[in-house]
Amino acid sequence: MLKKIEYAAILLSILGYASAENVSIGTASARGDMRVDSYVVKGNATLFDGTVVETGQATADLRMSKGTQITMSTSSRGTLYRDRLVLQQGQSMVSSSSSFQLEANGLHVTSNMPNSLGVVSLKEGNTVEVAALTGNFGVRNDHGVLIASVPSGHVTMFAMQASGGSNVSYSSVGTISYTNGHYFLTDSAAEKFEVTCKDLRRYIGKEVKLSGLVEAGVTPAQDASSVVCIKSVSMNGGSGLTVSNKVLFGSAVGYTFVGVGIAVYEANQSSTPASP
Repeated sequence: MLKKIEYAAILLSILGYASAENVSIGTASARGDMRVDSYVVKGNATLFDGTVVETGQATADLRMSKGTQITMSTSSRGTLYRDRLVLQQGQSMVSSSSSFQLEANGLHVTSNMPNSLGVVSLKEGNTVEVAALTGNFGVRNDHGVLIASVPSGHVTMFAMQASGGSNVSYSSVGTISYTNGHYFLTDSAAEKFEVTCKDLRRYIGKEVKLSGLVEAGVTPAQDASSVVCIKSVSMNGGSGLTVSNKVLFGSAVGYTFVGVGIAVYEANQSSTPASP
């Protein structure tokens, strides 16, 4: 009798472990075919930790616990976990009020406030584009260093180094200040960066365009979010818009998130990613 009880206990433990490993974390639905862990699925599918979702000619809606919703565009691919989607191809729109992350090419995108809605896209040339429709999104690298804060109505493009380094090219418009021996840039999103590698005395109090590399693992002075080594700097010509700070409109023509109806105004803007 004792051995039967022991066997039953072991069996229940194994079954409990197996069921814990296969607990659903959400559902997926598509208005056409999609692939879930390489299997063709029509309609709806249950999602588990580590599920790979691929779209073809139709978009797919992923609904997670805690209110997170993701829409994967056509021709997109990503691996879904409880706390993040790792985007490997294409683009996805995420609506989340939690700490859910959307990862792309080593960058970690997280909403900074409730009811944030944004689009993360993988572009050619190791480039990641982050568009904030509502709310605000923080972008960090693998070291947890905040690279940028993308406010509502803005698009930021990040060009990863071809060498695979952890530093990220960044371009922005902002005002230069000087405090206690350090130069700072405050951009249009009110994000503050310490800026180094160039003498910026002539630009103090002025609005400039600059580009450089966000230096991973370097601690910034005072309340700045990160350190940028400047490669080029010039006075801002007036529009206040750069590749990394495009204005977003809900009904303009130019950039369309397929099947969802998100458009980004890009008139008179270069499509080339920011680079040093």
